[in-house]
Amino acid sequence: MSLNQIRDYLNPLDKVLKVQEGDKKGTKTLPPVMKRNVVTIVGIKRTAGRFLPVSHEGYSNETYVDKVSLCGKERAEFIARKLKGMERRAHMSLFRGLIEGKIGEEWEKAFKDLFGKACVIPSGLCVTCWNCSLFGAMEAGKGGTFARIRYFDTWSVESTEKCVASIQSEEGMGIGNTVHEDLREERGSDSYHLYEYVKAGTHFPFITIIESPTSLDVAGYIQSVRMADLHGYGKYNANHGKFDTEFLAVAPGMPRFSILTLLERANEGADLRNAIREGHLEFDLPEGAEAVIGHDAVLAIGNELTKEFDQYVRVLR
Repeated sequence: MSLNQIRDYLNPLDKVLKVQEGDKKGTKTLPPVMKRNVVTIVGIKRTAGRFLPVSHEGYSNETYVDKVSLCGKERAEFIARKLKGMERRAHMSLFRGLIEGKIGEEWEKAFKDLFGKACVIPSGLCVTCWNCSLFGAMEAGKGGTFARIRYFDTWSVESTEKCVASIQSEEGMGIGNTVHEDLREERGSDSYHLYEYVKAGTHFPFITIIESPTSLDVAGYIQSVRMADLHGYGKYNANHGKFDTEFLAVAPGMPRFSILTLLERANEGADLRNAIREGHLEFDLPEGAEAVIGHDAVLAIGNELTKEFDQYVRVLR
């Protein structure tokens, strides 16, 4: 029922277009823009272990968490580029698995048959597949397509004093081995790598907007976030950067609030779940439209992915 609640405000999957020029002429793709509809997804990500949001050079053999003073306190920063990068890769991994299961071929061959080449992130994008249509792509000298998904930087609800393990904190900095350690030498302080990290249990609110959305885009994004949470975000994400995500709402319209609004309300002790449910955080909805509210209701949209993907493949073939 949850997906049907917003389906009238999504673009139909049967309106794929044929590429008109170049070496992909005749290949079918989802157009980057069909209607100016948008869908907004709002939620809270909670760290499930150590998390290293690092987008700058450290000092010597030390790494420091990104921090910003914002809304009355210093907070850990989680930049949009890091969110998008991991969720795009999770989306592609999900896409490849779905297409192999549906067509019964290795994904490379299936991609070549459907899109003209095997799509590889970041250096070998095909520009025409579902992933490229949503996240954007460019082929050198041949053109590209704009992203239809919009991410926003976010920051921790908690202050860095509470949520970051640093040299001043009770936990101290994390310790790892340096990459170029010479095992023939006696171990000393030079062989250690010290790093700050965001502690488990830290909360980051997020807002993601999809322009000209299809049902496949929305269901696929929700499932991609769940996969990315298990893969990990940030530095050393093979072992760190795992998250639990609670989805608060999916709405067929723009939000009337920002990440800063969410942080300010959290500063005041407000429960963001209730703030959306009770209408304190609103969306610009079309007449008669309603937001899908609550984690379980949003997950129900994600559970429609296989059915929506089956329709997409039928149209492509």
